[in-house]
Amino acid sequence: MKTATMLGMLSALALPAGHAWAESLRGKLANAITTIGVSSSSAFDAMADTIATTAAHTLPVPAASAGFTYQFNPRLEVFERTSETLGPIFLERPDTLGRSKFNLNVSFSYVDLDAFDGKSHLHAPDPIIFQVTDAAGNVTGFTTNNLQYKLNVRNYITDLSATYGLLDNLDVNLLVPLIETTLDVGVDSQLVQSFGTTGGFTGAGTGSASGDKFGVGDVLLRFKYRLPDTGDFRWAAGYQMRLPFGSKNNFQGTGSFEVTPAFFASWHPMKGIEPHANVAVDLRTDDVSHSQARWGVGVDADVVPRLCLVLGVLGRDEFSREAPSGETDFLHLHNGVAQLEPLLGMDFDRKDFVDLSFGFRAVVWREIMVYLNGIYAINSQGLRNDTIIPTIGVEGTF
Repeated sequence: MKTATMLGMLSALALPAGHAWAESLRGKLANAITTIGVSSSSAFDAMADTIATTAAHTLPVPAASAGFTYQFNPRLEVFERTSETLGPIFLERPDTLGRSKFNLNVSFSYVDLDAFDGKSHLHAPDPIIFQVTDAAGNVTGFTTNNLQYKLNVRNYITDLSATYGLLDNLDVNLLVPLIETTLDVGVDSQLVQSFGTTGGFTGAGTGSASGDKFGVGDVLLRFKYRLPDTGDFRWAAGYQMRLPFGSKNNFQGTGSFEVTPAFFASWHPMKGIEPHANVAVDLRTDDVSHSQARWGVGVDADVVPRLCLVLGVLGRDEFSREAPSGETDFLHLHNGVAQLEPLLGMDFDRKDFVDLSFGFRAVVWREIMVYLNGIYAINSQGLRNDTIIPTIGVEGTF
């Protein structure tokens, strides 16, 4: 490709980035490239925007199901326990809390989103092309550089959850997450070649950007209605509303209102053993095509009356790609030819997420229990924590 044609393409692509996000974590990510003296562009903005959209969905959400559930026996005028085990942690079960019963749950999770599609260092296979301008802003040449990012989005999440039994078979739950999010971006650019320039700017060097934000995440309002049992099988219908209180610009919210119909099932093949199955669809009201399906299967086992082991597989499947095709593309030099490729090699096509969840619940006093859980990514698609996500919590039913 001739140099003049390449320079024309660069002039069209490398438009100055806006400053509306400058103080947000999304803005810091979009403008991290400027720390090595390179102007940001629409591709860097689109990358930051897409990561902001997906980050909030990646954060784990504890189940609304309580460890102890009850039903009032009018003949004996007492509440009788209905749950067979101490229950799951990140899966829902059909058992409802019991009329006028109240459950409080407080948990803490640490999520470090530090890998994308299995890569902890983000880079494209081909050198990126940077433009060189003179003092008047005219394009005079270009350089090709190997560009690499190291991205960490750390989340310290405190989830406050309250469930109330409106009826024996109907629960309402409110979950409020308090999130501290820390962003660290390392930028490394190494010069490969320069064309049409006599020196000065090379686009090479190292830089970094960081920030820390605290805020309320998206608030969840959840309902569960227990359906009639069928033998040893229990069923429930669920409905969730995601209220967009969290800041999308700071990776703490989705920025959209969602409704989620759900279905929960469990059964009891033997005493102290309870397998579960969940299926749900998160419907985005502003753009249904960007909705997602969620599912899970697992089993709980009470090894002793006061200790329950929990194991589950959690899945999340996007309906469509997060960023329109080509939105995050930037010019790269491939075998001597300038062509558009995904920035930093990040493919924002439709993703499927599969995680392993494991932990235990233990009763410490009367109807108060603690739990500890870990979530490990089985596959590596999308923005992920490449180690174990720990969660610790305490709950009580009154």
